[in-house]
Amino acid sequence: MKSNTLLKIIFLFAGICFSMILNAQEIQGQTYAITSNGSVTDIQPYIDAMNNSDMQYHRLKNTRHTIEFNTGVKAELYSATEINTAVRALNLSDYPENFSSTRDIPVFSLGPNNFIMEEHHVVSKFH
Repeated sequence: MKSNTLLKIIFLFAGICFSMILNAQEIQGQTYAITSNGSVTDIQPYIDAMNNSDMQYHRLKNTRHTIEFNTGVKAELYSATEINTAVRALNLSDYPENFSSTRDIPVFSLGPNNFIMEEHHVVSKFH
């Protein structure tokens, strides 16, 4: 049980570090749209967090993809092709056509200072 908690903490810390390193890439209305406020009354911290994030690894080449936060807030990520056409040049070969059926769906949450944290469920032989 302690190893699961330790793994979660390591992944959260790594997510925060990578978020700090990456330049802001997301732009509301151009690379994503908030489609549901869930149980949240003030959506602005989520917009700020999205605008300071890079959702490349959650974006598909030709299809929009929706991510959901643990509060029910939903953000629809525009396809890489849409962004490439209307916003800025992207290397479309960096984006998959679709995700693997075995892909771990992360749980997104809003962390301190409006950082997006994602939690992955790691399965190992020691689990």
